[in-house]
Amino acid sequence: MEENQVNELIYINSADAMSYTLEIAGVGARSYAFVLDWHIRLLLALVWIYLAAFLFYDLSIFSTMFEEDTASDAAAWVVFLPAAIMYFFYHPILETVMHGTTPGKRTAGVRLITLEGFTPGFGSILIRNIFRLIDGLPGVYTIGLLVAIFTKNHVRIGDIAAGTVLVYEKHTDKKSLSEVAQQSLNSTLSTENYDLLLELLERWQQLDKSQRMHLGQHFLSKIGDDLVTDDQAQLKTHLQKLAGE
Repeated sequence: MEENQVNELIYINSADAMSYTLEIAGVGARSYAFVLDWHIRLLLALVWIYLAAFLFYDLSIFSTMFEEDTASDAAAWVVFLPAAIMYFFYHPILETVMHGTTPGKRTAGVRLITLEGFTPGFGSILIRNIFRLIDGLPGVYTIGLLVAIFTKNHVRIGDIAAGTVLVYEKHTDKKSLSEVAQQSLNSTLSTENYDLLLELLERWQQLDKSQRMHLGQHFLSKIGDDLVTDDQAQLKTHLQKLAGE
């Protein structure tokens, strides 16, 4: 007997007037990604500590670092401060540089996004990671784990504060406006208007609201009501949203 598994989904209404569905990463995927990243950042910190101690101090720092000596104190800062930075800033830096992922997240097949469907900025990522101090209490991420289990989108406190959610990368059901237009309207519009529409859909983020509304209304008048496919009807609906109708 085949068992049907119902996945938890999040429905995104993005600023480009597109609606699409993403599968929410569960607690298991979150935990798997976290454990992988924890081992990676710990390994990076330890490698730096031993490499720096060996290259600069012949490992003697380990026997003198607790002595009351200014030189050994300075050496300890040189060895351990970069290691601490690697450990504690691993997530904020990599999630920013790798657009919402880390090595652990990529291996687990998950990505961090905002509730609007975009890659979070550094500010949101930093807020999310500051709240790790709370999510990690009283140990082994107990609070964060419990919150993720019982919240709607399996988010921890840091996600709630930053407005982010973890989703599976491979389970996306999104068709961009450009794809819809290319597939369904190349015979409806003239070549000039068709090319202009594709340019609009590629550059919509750079346009202000008034420009979007003006161009949306322009193409609505060109398309008319003679739309026969679902994709064409979907595109008209999204253009109406862009046009403010």
